[in-house]
Amino acid sequence: MRGPGLALLVCLVPFAAFAQEGLDGKLDQIERDLEIGRYQALARVQADTHNQQAPFSTDGCSGGLSDGWRYLAMSLPAFKNKFGDKPPYEQCCVEHDRAYWQGETAQGFAKRLAADNRLQQCVADYGKTHRQEFAAEFHLSPAVIEGNFRIVAALMYRAVRLGGLPCTPFPWRWGYGWPPCHVQDE
Repeated sequence: MRGPGLALLVCLVPFAAFAQEGLDGKLDQIERDLEIGRYQALARVQADTHNQQAPFSTDGCSGGLSDGWRYLAMSLPAFKNKFGDKPPYEQCCVEHDRAYWQGETAQGFAKRLAADNRLQQCVADYGKTHRQEFAAEFHLSPAVIEGNFRIVAALMYRAVRLGGLPCTPFPWRWGYGWPPCHVQDE
């Protein structure tokens, strides 16, 4: 690329980064606005002395990811032999589940966001750590392997941001260790 095309690209890259930063900030604010009442409702459940937190449990990677992996491993021996019977980064999901099970409400938005960021980083780090091994196994470049894990990590992040709100009927919600809560109509 030469001439005006290169100049346009050089000008647009910083603008795109700035626009993305603005978009991320707006998404964070929308998420905060949607969640604030939910943390209050969950705090009421946690404060009620009649309610007890259930013992910790985990489904591995939620949303059917671990279940689907196990199904493929059970159904296809070649898949199990090559990839194992659970996602290789499932421990990242179990640690994420610990935070969601607890469902802390003091600074809940920040704590859930931090847990989701740790999940994303853990999965991406797994890919970075194992890129050479997977590159040799699948005849791909280490950069492609690492990039694919970053994509998986980003998709998992977005899924937990959308599906993990407190006070939903989902078993993977923030605070799932506590009895269900309901957001009251104001």
